[in-house]
Amino acid sequence: MRGLLFGAIGLLAAVAMVPVAIIAANPPASPPPMISMAEPERPASLPDVPAPRQFQARDGTSLQYYAYPAEPDKVAVLIHGSAGPGTSMHPLAESLRAAGVTAYVLDVRGHGGSGRRGDIDYIGQLDDDLADFVTQLGPARSGETRMLAGFSGGAGFAIRFAGGPYGLLFDRYVFLSPILPGSPALRPSAGGWTNISLPRIITISSLGRFGIHWFDGFPVISYAVSRENSEAATASYSYRLAANFNAGLQHERYLRNIRRPAVILVGDADEQVVADQFAPLLQRLGVNIPVTLVPNMKHTDMIATPEALQAVVRAVSPQT
Repeated sequence: MRGLLFGAIGLLAAVAMVPVAIIAANPPASPPPMISMAEPERPASLPDVPAPRQFQARDGTSLQYYAYPAEPDKVAVLIHGSAGPGTSMHPLAESLRAAGVTAYVLDVRGHGGSGRRGDIDYIGQLDDDLADFVTQLGPARSGETRMLAGFSGGAGFAIRFAGGPYGLLFDRYVFLSPILPGSPALRPSAGGWTNISLPRIITISSLGRFGIHWFDGFPVISYAVSRENSEAATASYSYRLAANFNAGLQHERYLRNIRRPAVILVGDADEQVVADQFAPLLQRLGVNIPVTLVPNMKHTDMIATPEALQAVVRAVSPQT
């Protein structure tokens, strides 16, 4: 009997080691740098990035953002793309300010000057952080319009937010080149931008169903960040951050749940998404979100090139 007991214990220990071995053996390798994702040089006429400010999230953590004050009746909160940081949205924020729109750019937790680089505490924390930021802006004034605009992975997160429990906090949503995992609108590996460890994701997700979250902080995705951008960018995401900072495989549910006006803008030469697949996807879902294809624009052009910035300004503030 003692031998059977020890044998059973040994078998259980061996089985328990299987997921540990899978996770240990499958870190996401860094893909080669994607040249088109390098942050473009800023025009000499563009003002400097404003000094960062801080707001306090519900867990007491100070998170970083940038303010671009203009007219108080039009307010846009901007969410950067995957790998960040918030300063990548500077040209768009300045374009909005010039059009009379007050803009706020967040360093989403896990990026830039907010929290631990590449990780968060729990899935859903980013939604809570954004809700906390809106709350600290104070009640909307009479006639004030509040908009959320996200780019790339940040647009995927904005879709998650718009279709989630906090979706009514904004009056309008603008999704710029959104990343929708598992959809026909996403190119394989986002055109070379990502390298995902599916074995880690599947294993960590499976353990989570049993209430085991010991490995949720392990990296599961790496980005094709260049050496020049490696200091400012977040080169990899933990399972928690990767699961929260996009709409994930549930993007169809989030899209169907959006209760505010929304638009999608995407460059027709985008190398990460398939621009002409958004409209058919939305039509199949029965979702009335207009899609605008901006001619000759690649992925990062949407937040950097004057022609694209003008289109985004018109979408954020249609009366402008």
